Amino acid sequence: MRNRRALILIIAITAVMFLSNILNFTVSTNRFNESYPAVVCPPNTSGLSTAISLTSPNTLARKTGSASMKSTEVGFRRYAVAAQSAVIESGKVTPLVWQVRKGVWAGAIACSAPAAAQWFVGASADITAKGSLHIVNSGLGRALVEVTVFTENGELAPRNVSIRANSYTSLSLASLAPGSKKIAIYLLPRAGRINGFLIDERGKGLTSLGGDLVNPTQAATTKLQIPAIPQQVGRGGTTPHTLRLLVPGDVDARITAEIRSTDGTFAPVGITDRVIAHKKVIELPMDITMAAGKFALHISSDQPILGSVFSPTNAQGKRDFVWSTAAEDLTEFTMATTGLAPILVFTGRDVRVTLELTFTNGKSRKVNVAEEDIATFKVPDSVRSVAFTGISKGTSGAALIASKSGYGYVPLNPGSELTKYSVPASNIRVLNP
Repeated sequence: MRNRRALILIIAITAVMFLSNILNFTVSTNRFNESYPAVVCPPNTSGLSTAISLTSPNTLARKTGSASMKSTEVGFRRYAVAAQSAVIESGKVTPLVWQVRKGVWAGAIACSAPAAAQWFVGASADITAKGSLHIVNSGLGRALVEVTVFTENGELAPRNVSIRANSYTSLSLASLAPGSKKIAIYLLPRAGRINGFLIDERGKGLTSLGGDLVNPTQAATTKLQIPAIPQQVGRGGTTPHTLRLLVPGDVDARITAEIRSTDGTFAPVGITDRVIAHKKVIELPMDITMAAGKFALHISSDQPILGSVFSPTNAQGKRDFVWSTAAEDLTEFTMATTGLAPILVFTGRDVRVTLELTFTNGKSRKVNVAEEDIATFKVPDSVRSVAFTGISKGTSGAALIASKSGYGYVPLNPGSELTKYSVPASNIRVLNP
C-alpha cells in the first residue's frame, strides 16, 4: 500500500511539473511589427532639377543636411527638390525620380530603401567624364562605406568613405579611377543607412555629350535580364549599342545571349559563347539591325555576372544616351508615375501582367498584358500610379521615359519591401534578475 501511494505521489508531481512547463511555453508569445522602410532619393546638386513622382500630397518627407529628423507632408503629387536628398515615407508605393540638366540630359531612377550592397555597371572616368558618385547616409549616426572600383585593367584598391549623419557626400568619377574608360562600382556599407547614386555625365570642351543616372543592381547572377533597350533608326542607321559586362568572382565566365523583340528572337552576333575575363570590365559592340522599337537582352552565364547596355538616343530632337541595366523578376508592387507617362516594357517566355492604373481624378482601370517574349504598354499622362499584380513566372520589366531634355530608364523593382521586426516584451525579470 505504501509503495502504491509513493508511486501515485511521484506520478502526480511529474504531471504537475510537465503541465506547468507546457502552460509557461504556451503563454509566452512574440510580437512583431511590419512596416515599409523609408526610401531615399538622389540628391539635387548644382545645375540639376529633380522632381519626385508621388501618389498623394499627404506623403511624409524630410531632407538630409538638417539637424531635424521630422517628416512633414509634401503638399504635392510631384515633389520638386531644390537641394539635398529627400527621405520619403511612401509605404508600399515606389516613387520615381526624374532628374534633368535642362536642355542637356535627363535620367530616371526609383527611390529606394538602404541596401546591403549596390553594384553600378556604367559610366566612364576618362577625359570626357563629368560624372559623380553620390553617397547618402540617411541615418542618425556617422556611416562608413567601402567603395571598390573595377576598370578595364582590373580591380582597384577599396576606398573607405566616412559620411556624417543625415547627409551625403559626392565623389567625382575622375578621382575614383583616373583615365579609365570602362568602370563598375561596388558599394559595401560597413555602418549606417547607405544609398548610392551614380551620375554619368560627359562633355568635350564646352560641348555636352549627354548624361544619365545609372540604376544599381543588388548582386551578380547567372541569369541576366535587361528588359528595355531603345532601338532607334535615323539617317545614320540604327543605334550603336554597347554591352558592358563584369564577372566579379575569381573565375572567367562563359556566356550565351538572346535578343527578344517584336521582330523575333535571335542570338546576337559576337556575344554568344564568349568567355568573359573575371574582375575586368569588358565591352562588346552590339550591331543590331531591326526596326525602331524596344528589345530585351537575356544573358545566361556559368558564373555570376553583372551587365548593362549603353545606347545613344534622340528624344524630341535632343541627343542623349541611356544605360539599360539588369532587372530582377517582377513582383507585386505599386509605382508612382505622376507627370511621367512612361513606356513599360516586359520580357519573359510567357509574359502575363495585370496593371491597375490609378488616375489623378481617383478613378482606376485594370489592363491585362499578355504576350510572348516581349510586351509594351504606354502609361497615359493622367495616371498617377501603376500597380503590378498577376505576374507570370520569369517576367521582368523596365520603364522608358522621354522628354525635351533627354531619355531615361528605370528597372521595375520595388523601392521598399515590407519588413518584419520583433517588438521587445516587458518582463519582470528585467527589474528583478
